[in-house]
Amino acid sequence: MKIILIGSFPTSISLYQYLHQNNHLQAVCMQEKTIQQSNQDSLSLIKQQEIETFVINNKNISSQFKDWLLDKSPDLVLVCSFSLKIPKEVLHIPKHGFLNIHFGKLPENRGPDPLFWSIKNGEKNTAITIYQMDEEWDTGKILIEQVVPIIPGETSGMVNSKMSFMLEQLAEKALHLIQNPENYKTQSIESQCIYNKHPNPEELTINWEEQTADEIENLVNACNPKYGGATTYYQGSPVQIIEVSPSDCPDTLTDKTPGEIVHIHPQEGLFVYCKDKKLLRVNIIHSDAGVLTGQKYFHLGVKQNQHFTTSIKAEPLIAT
Repeated sequence: MKIILIGSFPTSISLYQYLHQNNHLQAVCMQEKTIQQSNQDSLSLIKQQEIETFVINNKNISSQFKDWLLDKSPDLVLVCSFSLKIPKEVLHIPKHGFLNIHFGKLPENRGPDPLFWSIKNGEKNTAITIYQMDEEWDTGKILIEQVVPIIPGETSGMVNSKMSFMLEQLAEKALHLIQNPENYKTQSIESQCIYNKHPNPEELTINWEEQTADEIENLVNACNPKYGGATTYYQGSPVQIIEVSPSDCPDTLTDKTPGEIVHIHPQEGLFVYCKDKKLLRVNIIHSDAGVLTGQKYFHLGVKQNQHFTTSIKAEPLIAT
């Protein structure tokens, strides 16, 4: 079977290797804006193995790409991590059309960054969904849905890597299933459909007054690594919290306010009070001083009873 892979690396590397090793890979396409972000080792490997490549952008997707695809006449195009909409007239060129690999459940988690929302919302599992692409976003018939557990504490990057390693097995399964059109299933009723856009700056920011310790931990994990951590403010300057972990809260802490630093120590680390009377240990934080552990953050002069805040504002007043 002649297959063209449209993807970004390293997410698509196991898929690429499977197709190449089984003599299915006809060419690799990449989105122009992602090439500089892609893993250079992967790109070097493609060149060394003399696999033809095509760079897709907004300008050529309806013209040069269409003509190139007609010339190649593939049996199937596999898509993984690609953000441009494929024109309707292009979708029908391959014998088996285009299959998209979506790292989220459908139709409950449509959109460009499903893993972020799965982890932010505290879901216990997500799915790799392989579906037939049509002219709309994430609406095509489903061929495969592989449930993937989300282990407590896993970051978006960890789950993404775990799912990427599963693509070889799922691609092999998909190539068998596409032979029978009855294997495609229409997505469930529209009332279950949710289209999640890219998170906006407010959705990437910790709201100490409104979010529980678990919700903050979920947000921090969802932001790592793609968004560089969850945003908060210290003395009016933005910082990004990259990793936290829950910690026991002594019963004596009864007069604290959300976001308050209740303990900071060069060996024990940095602990913050949350609205549900729980503590979070801040393990890794990114500021203008660099990427630091909570222990090292102590040496910047951070003191107990100071606050992380939801926005650029003065320290909360502390009752005396």
